[in-house]
Amino acid sequence: MSAATLPHHRYSDVLIVGGGVNGCSLAYRLAQRGKRVRVIERRGIASGASGRNGGNTGAGSPLYADKSTSVYQIASANWRMMQQIERELGIDIQFRKTGAATIATTPEEHEHLKETVAKQQAGGQAVELLEFDAARERIPELGDAVVAVEFGEERGHIWPFDLVHGLADNAAALDVKFVIGVDVGRLLTEGDRVVGVGSTDGDWFADEVVLATNAWTPHLLELPDGALVPARGQILATEAVAPGTIPCPFDTNFDKEYGRQTAGGQVVCGGFRRLDLHEGLGVEVENVTPAVLSGIGQTLTTLFPSLASVRVMRCWAGIMGFTADGLPLIGRYPELQHLTVVAGFNGNGFSWALAVGEIVAGMLSGETGDVDLSPFDPGRFAAESFVWDNPFTAGETSADAVA
Repeated sequence: MSAATLPHHRYSDVLIVGGGVNGCSLAYRLAQRGKRVRVIERRGIASGASGRNGGNTGAGSPLYADKSTSVYQIASANWRMMQQIERELGIDIQFRKTGAATIATTPEEHEHLKETVAKQQAGGQAVELLEFDAARERIPELGDAVVAVEFGEERGHIWPFDLVHGLADNAAALDVKFVIGVDVGRLLTEGDRVVGVGSTDGDWFADEVVLATNAWTPHLLELPDGALVPARGQILATEAVAPGTIPCPFDTNFDKEYGRQTAGGQVVCGGFRRLDLHEGLGVEVENVTPAVLSGIGQTLTTLFPSLASVRVMRCWAGIMGFTADGLPLIGRYPELQHLTVVAGFNGNGFSWALAVGEIVAGMLSGETGDVDLSPFDPGRFAAESFVWDNPFTAGETSADAVA
């Protein structure tokens, strides 16, 4: 069916499925380029993982030290954009440029940090390894269980919900059409070309279709088993404590536990998937479990003993998209023309989304980019057999979790 014969209100240049941070970032950048864009979201803007995370962001992670240089190239660009986005969008996302701490509590973690700090420094990243005394000078509330800290300067935190809504509002001001409360159930194809999507509100058509659906991507696109799986993350939030109690975002245990103190004083902390059903992998239900929350609380009081008497005020769960190699899927899907995938950010979407929106918008507009996207090829798992080697789940993944 040609564009000329389609109902105007059902046709767009680019149709994006997913109203999270990646979908809204891409919609905004495409609209700036004059594209007619429609975003279809089954629940609400930032209703999934984009509105249910800890809010940490930055230009690097020790778990990416051995990955492609494109990772740091994108994350660094994202960090630069994050520092300007409030002014560009005219919003307050509570951005704080604080640096961030990766905290080691075991000899194994300490040795890992020594190796990854050296690799990151060789790659030009502003990181340093602080032994215990120096670390406690930087973060006085650290407990005696801490051995050392990697401190990265190009990191900080935001209020994620406000960023996603700011992107959506600015996109809407550029005439992006948002269709909320509609569930997309299938891709519409003509031969090997994607021409639109079928939904609970009928069919929608576009020259280009983008799946910014993160954990839900396998519901629309047949991927090899274990290439991209949902991963339930759980988070708790405490009552407000004194400002500066935790001066910067933190992670520990090979980035499996993480948290920060918000601008309002609350401490948020998440992790401990190893106490969840199948380590949280393959789980699509957004509920919390006592064992995981207990583990998160133990992490907080181990790292920061002064929080032992602080009350937990609320808790929640979100579903992330984890990939077999720990890298996201970014780019055109090789087996279907006019289909692009932006998904599987392994719980780190806010360190990628602003830059990825710009990169993919340029790609879909025919611009020549300077970032090698081949490490993120959405079809890479179909080319050859693979094993689960995600660094964010190393040491806690069962075979059942990714089967």
